[in-house]
Amino acid sequence: MSRFTERLQRADKVVDRTFAEDVPVVLMVGAERRPITAIFEKPDASVEVHGGGEIRDVAPALSAYTADIQGLAKRHAVTVGTEHYWVTHIGADEMGRTRITLAVGEPGKPVEDITQWSR
Repeated sequence: MSRFTERLQRADKVVDRTFAEDVPVVLMVGAERRPITAIFEKPDASVEVHGGGEIRDVAPALSAYTADIQGLAKRHAVTVGTEHYWVTHIGADEMGRTRITLAVGEPGKPVEDITQWSR
C-alpha cells in the first residue's frame, strides 16, 4: 500500500469520527448484533421542481464501510440510537464505502419487490 493510500485512509477515519452519529448505530445481521461507525442521513425537506411539483425524498440512509456491513441484507433491522429502521436497499461498494437506504420502523412482513411500473 502506498503512503498516499495510507494517509487517505487515516483522513477518512477522521472524517468518519467527525460526521458519524454520536449515538450507536447497530445492525442486526442474522442473529448477530453488530455496532458500526456510520454517517446517518435523514432528509427532512422536499425539493421543488422548476415548472411545478416537488420531489419528496424522506428515506433515511447510512453511509458505512463496506467491510463493516458484510452479510447485511434487505429487511435486516438497523437501530440508530433509539430509533428503529430496516434495510430497503444496499448500494454498490464505492471505494470501500456503501450507502444503505432504510425504511422507518421494525422490519415486519416482507413486502414484494416492485418489478414493474404501475399503470
